[in-house]
Amino acid sequence: MAAVKLKNTVVSSFRMHGLTLRSDASRYLVEILSPVNADERGKWLDRIIEGVHKQSLTSAMVGRDECEAAVQDCNSEQQEETDSMFNVIDAFSVPRFTYLKERKKFIRDEDLAKPTPRLHGRPNDKASMFRERYTLLHQRTLRHPLFTPPILGSTDTDSTKFQLKPVEYLIGSTTKLGNVLVLGMLVQLKEGKWYLEDPTGHIQLDLSEAISFE
Repeated sequence: MAAVKLKNTVVSSFRMHGLTLRSDASRYLVEILSPVNADERGKWLDRIIEGVHKQSLTSAMVGRDECEAAVQDCNSEQQEETDSMFNVIDAFSVPRFTYLKERKKFIRDEDLAKPTPRLHGRPNDKASMFRERYTLLHQRTLRHPLFTPPILGSTDTDSTKFQLKPVEYLIGSTTKLGNVLVLGMLVQLKEGKWYLEDPTGHIQLDLSEAISFE
């Protein structure tokens, strides 16, 4: 009974668009649309009719071959829509940029004549990775409101501002320093001894009075 009702719906839908289904075409469409949820059948039927209209029809009579071609076209469009929702991009195909401190902007690695990245890098690539990561974090930190210098005439001239210092500033200082902010990475260059390191150098730390937040 449901198949007969579906067949009548299919035939009447085609007639509304000026098309007449042959018996083999109506049986094929009933077979195709039966497993589809009842709420979705109308949408798919409209897409099939649209696919039939795209073909070069010689008459208003539509056979199974035309319907099969329309269904295949709908499946192809559905596959394209699904593919566009999730794309896998090769990591080596993504443009790479390097921040240049001198120019204060990002430059494409191609313009800097940098070698093409490889899956298995060279020994110095690890150091370059940490150096570039540090540069990105350093630039993002400098752009934070707490580290940006006050602008003349602005309303926040009285707000507290901080300044980052490089490790070489600590190494080159001969006097006792007060509170100094340094952005670096904790490394253990020697067993049991910790150092603070950045691209300008490293300095040993005394963690005997360090506060733990665990």
